[in-house]
Amino acid sequence: MGINIISQLIRAYRWKLLFKPLNYKPKIFNLFLAIIILAFTNQIIPRGGEFSRLGVINRVEKIPFSKLLGIALAERTTDFIVLILIAIGILIWQFSSIQKLLHLPQVDMQQINYIKTFIIIAVSIGIIAVTIFIIKRFGWFRRTRVKIRKIRNDIAKGFSSLRRIKHKPLYTFYTILIYILWLLALYVIFFAYPPTSDLPLKAAIFTFGLATLAFLLPVQAGIGAWHFIVIQCLVLYGIDTESGKVFSLVAHATTNLIFIALGAISFMLIPLINKKSNNYKSPPSYKK
Repeated sequence: MGINIISQLIRAYRWKLLFKPLNYKPKIFNLFLAIIILAFTNQIIPRGGEFSRLGVINRVEKIPFSKLLGIALAERTTDFIVLILIAIGILIWQFSSIQKLLHLPQVDMQQINYIKTFIIIAVSIGIIAVTIFIIKRFGWFRRTRVKIRKIRNDIAKGFSSLRRIKHKPLYTFYTILIYILWLLALYVIFFAYPPTSDLPLKAAIFTFGLATLAFLLPVQAGIGAWHFIVIQCLVLYGIDTESGKVFSLVAHATTNLIFIALGAISFMLIPLINKKSNNYKSPPSYKK
């Protein structure tokens, strides 16, 4: 849990670097609490944490939400690139193990409902098309074009902060350190659980690499998908399914559910630590 919390603090420092090109200087403690709130919200609403953390910083640091959204997109682009590199690295390094994983009896690729997926995509495109038609038909687009253009420009400025970072080596270092800490947070549990205590480091790297991809799915904190992948990875290394289930449950709980408590505390701390700077006004002084 301690390793995981430290990784969130490193995320706050990395996030802060993206504000500098836009001449904003948010407090590191506010950024850290906002990230904790992000993790808290993701336990309840899939991907809802992004909006909650941006809303917190918008309120306490008075930074336009559209620029915050652009900065968040820049940060998530970084993480997406890292995940792609991890996936490619795992594929090259452990190609034979991935082949075995796909041929496990528990993993049936035929279970994917392609028709249902196609219908969801088609309905989504249809809703977007109808929305665009209504906006054009009633002239809403013309009336809001200026506002939309400003929001678009703010998002673009926020996203461009990734390119204009002055300390790119430090940003890269923070990014690598975050993923190393996440790996260690999983690896220490291998030693704490007898069935996995003798597994090599490569087992933890393989499990971490594949399981991390589960967080790309639109589900609360990877619940279900993350557990499934971890169990199947451990089965490849000789761990029985029941022990794998226990391990995945404990590992996920200690790396995610801790944020339910910390998130509640963060919601209380945010207004308290910003009360003086934002809302407090000293009483007027009178001279005789």
